Amino acid sequence: MLKLMLVDDEPIIRDGILDMIEQEKSAFTHIVTASDGKEALEKMEYFLPDLLITDIEMPEMDGLELIVEARKKQVTHVIILSGYDVFEYAQQAVRLHVVDYLLKPVHQAELGRLLKSMAVELLEHKRGDERPSSDRSHGDKGRTANDHIRLLQDYVETNYAQDLSLPVAAEFLGLHPSYMGQLLKKETGLTFVQYLTQLRITKAKELLVQVRQLSLSTVAKCVGYENSRHFYKVFKQQLGITPGEYRDRHGSRQ
Repeated sequence: MLKLMLVDDEPIIRDGILDMIEQEKSAFTHIVTASDGKEALEKMEYFLPDLLITDIEMPEMDGLELIVEARKKQVTHVIILSGYDVFEYAQQAVRLHVVDYLLKPVHQAELGRLLKSMAVELLEHKRGDERPSSDRSHGDKGRTANDHIRLLQDYVETNYAQDLSLPVAAEFLGLHPSYMGQLLKKETGLTFVQYLTQLRITKAKELLVQVRQLSLSTVAKCVGYENSRHFYKVFKQQLGITPGEYRDRHGSRQ
């Protein structure tokens, strides 16, 4: 299993590319996203990707600066995203030994081809650099409980719209579900289901107010609820009002 980090400051584009990556069912099973280079570097303290896919023009720290810093952390495989076919960008990408340069809008077939070729190359490299099992497990053991929690939170933030469970999330971290649940409860005071529910309702509130043309059933699906009635029930339990009432009350803010 390989790790991938996707960095783009435009949520719609980032979510769209993330969806493409997940549909490709590649060997990149551990995926974390970031909205700019600064956030990406912070996450690299505990999630070092095998492949970095980054936009160029972003606030705080652009993609080219991020690549320079990521190289210092031994991130060797990078794909650049850009909405502009600019020679200077391509030139710098070559200097930084970037694997490929994708222009937006990204075509899924092209992205899928790249992911597959990168996975083969990375897996072959890992096999050629195999260490004793005791050494390979040292990295996970070297992580602190706080690192595990942060990685779990990033995973849930990225995948809350999917069918998530504690066993699935724990498998992502390579930990036992009970241990992961205990860590989360100690850190947040919430069970995994409570934490996931809280995040989903927060995301639903944002969609209800910011994207008013979405139907309530679509909002439900966007935050991980296939059953609209269940979404309405949970939403009212959490806030005391229905999703429709919440949208009406906050409509004046637009």
